[in-house]
Amino acid sequence: MHEAGLARSAVSAIAEASEGTPVRTVVLAAAAGVDIASATAAWQSAAAGTCLENTHLSWEHAADRLRCFACGHEYDGARLDPCPSCGGNGLVVTAADELAVVSWTT
Repeated sequence: MHEAGLARSAVSAIAEASEGTPVRTVVLAAAAGVDIASATAAWQSAAAGTCLENTHLSWEHAADRLRCFACGHEYDGARLDPCPSCGGNGLVVTAADELAVVSWTT
């Protein structure tokens, strides 16, 4: 389960950055392939006994960057989202990070 590794990395990075100060909220962005339920459970396990143990965790969707085959317009979206300019098909030019820390507060 790669969600466990992603969660451990995020917990470790935020714990280090906060220098052990209790963290109240964390917002994470997950790519389409990440199972949020598994990632949340992995987060809770990784955060136990750390300054993130009582954190309120919330999630956002991490969008890919696509380029339309028909008109060349670049846009943010999921792999099968049509181009907002012309409705054509897009190709992912930059995939979203699997898990990214959007924000956190102490």
